[in-house]
Amino acid sequence: MYFADKASYSESFGHTLPYGMKQMFLAEVVLGDHIELPENIITEPPLKDDYKTHYDSVKGHTNGSDVYMVYANEKCYPRYLVTFQ
Repeated sequence: MYFADKASYSESFGHTLPYGMKQMFLAEVVLGDHIELPENIITEPPLKDDYKTHYDSVKGHTNGSDVYMVYANEKCYPRYLVTFQ
């Protein structure tokens, strides 16, 4: 799952309703032990220094927003459905 810290970034990915309003979720996300990757590079978490376990999530920066990717559904909870215009 892919998340951004700025709603303005996520707005373009929102669901458009038939009457022109848009919707998106405000979610709680458990990032765990994350690693920051260079700008515009978002990929699966690499191995940690122990070469046995992967990072829990990935942080990046793109189009003016910090973005996060998590790879387990149970780490994300859609707290609110926001409807806006």
